[in-house]
Formats: sequence, structure tokens, C-alpha cells
Amino acid sequence: MEEALPVALASIKAGVGIVEAGTPLIKSEGVKGLRILRSISEGKPILADTKTADAGDVEALIACEGGASIMTVLGAMDDATISLAVSKARELGLLVQVDLINVPDPVSRARKVSELGADIIGLHVGLDVQRSRGINVSLMRKEIQEISSTGSLLSIAGGLNKDRISGMLDLPINIYVVGGAITRSTDPYTSAKELVSLVSK
Repeated sequence: MEEALPVALASIKAGVGIVEAGTPLIKSEGVKGLRILRSISEGKPILADTKTADAGDVEALIACEGGASIMTVLGAMDDATISLAVSKARELGLLVQVDLINVPDPVSRARKVSELGADIIGLHVGLDVQRSRGINVSLMRKEIQEISSTGSLLSIAGGLNKDRISGMLDLPINIYVVGGAITRSTDPYTSAKELVSLVSK
């Protein structure tokens, strides 16, 4: 938390729309970490990147107890896990984002999880894949266009920075997820402010 809090505070001050508690932060700090983020969030929604793989209803409850507004479920998992998460989340007032990381056919899976009630679909190219195969989400323009037609909100994650986002502003994207371009910046506030201004035009 000592590393995460200054970045979160700078990002909130810069006007980001959602504050994400990343998976490593949740694993190291748990519900306590979520509650700390909630306490400094100034009303911004908190996304708990739980990457739920089982017990979708239980993890929805955990995310809610931490003060999260959004939880994530892995799209590669069984439909039952997604359905349980969606059902419990509805009861608790949470949104569910289904993360399509490592899903072989993201477009068809996006259609299915939207039918299951996903509020947000996350098209996500993981860091390991980016490093080993040189693929990033900004190259997936066709998939973005098709997934946007499902009726769920569309979130994009995977190596996003100012240049990549600039090349995607014509696409029907609702949420840009930015990690390292802010967290590894020497000036997180200025970096976040520039990105917020870019997507707000």
C-alpha cells in the first residue's frame, strides 16, 4: 500500500474515472487494501481486479466488503462461475467485468458473457503475452469493433499509453485501463492528467 497510495492519490487528483486495485495489490493487501483505497477515493468507483476463477458469488461478497464497485471474473472460466458472480453482484449492487485474458476467441466469448449478464467486457492482452509475442490490445481493432456491439460496456487493457490510446480514440471504447504508463511514471499526476485530457476530448 505504501507504493500504491501515492499513485492512487495522484490519479484521483488528476481526474481518473475509476481507481483499480490490481490483482497483485489485492493478493498482498486483501480486503483491508480495498477499504483503504475506498477511504481515499473521493467517491470514485473502485475496481477490484479479483480475476475470479471459482466461487463467483463468494468473491463478489468479498469485493463488496472491501467497498469495491466493480469486480472482475475470468472469461475463460465456466459459465456457472460468471453467472454466480453476476447474480450475487446484482444483489449487492456491484458491477461485473468479465476479463477475456487468454480467451482464444474473444469475440464469441464476449457475446456469450454479455448474455450471462456481464456489465463490462474487458479485452485484455496480458503482460506476459505482450513480452513474448509482441501483441498488444491496440492491434485488435476488428475485435474491438465486434465486441462493442454486444451491449455491454467495453474496457481495454494491455500496454496502453498515450500513443496507443491516441490511435484508438476513433473506436467504441468505454474504459481505457492504464497501468505502467502511470504507475512507473516519475510524475504519476502529470501522466494521469494527460491521459484523462486525451480521452475526454
